[in-house]
Amino acid sequence: MKYLDVPKYRVRPRPERFLVDKVLILIGLGILLYLGIYVNYYLLATDIPMYWNWLFIIGIILLIVMELIVCYVKYGNYVYEFHEHKIVINDGNVRDVNYSDIHSTAYGVNILDRLLKTGSIVLTLKDGKKVKMRYLDNPNQAYMYIQKSMK
Repeated sequence: MKYLDVPKYRVRPRPERFLVDKVLILIGLGILLYLGIYVNYYLLATDIPMYWNWLFIIGIILLIVMELIVCYVKYGNYVYEFHEHKIVINDGNVRDVNYSDIHSTAYGVNILDRLLKTGSIVLTLKDGKKVKMRYLDNPNQAYMYIQKSMK
């Protein structure tokens, strides 16, 4: 009788963390767009009509709300399952990574990760490919689990 392959440990990335990066990019691009419009009106020696300002602000807010919805739908289903002999990565497509195929691991945390208590783990496989598990909740525990399982 073969037992079911039940995960020993499961980690999910935080969809909010994906959103922070995207919102900062949208705000930065919005500022650049507004500066481009401002320079054009300045060179023409006219004032920016108030409806452009409102249209710009409403457009940025709509883009952020749409990005929020897309992030929760897309990244909300991501899951990393740690089994006895492999890691099952479900990030849109399901992949299995055997612990014996992992050459090295790296753990990374940047400033935003520190604020939101997330982190990323990069697995370098023996064939040279890299598998990135981004924005994990409790990344220290997942990293230590991988290190123990590789031995």
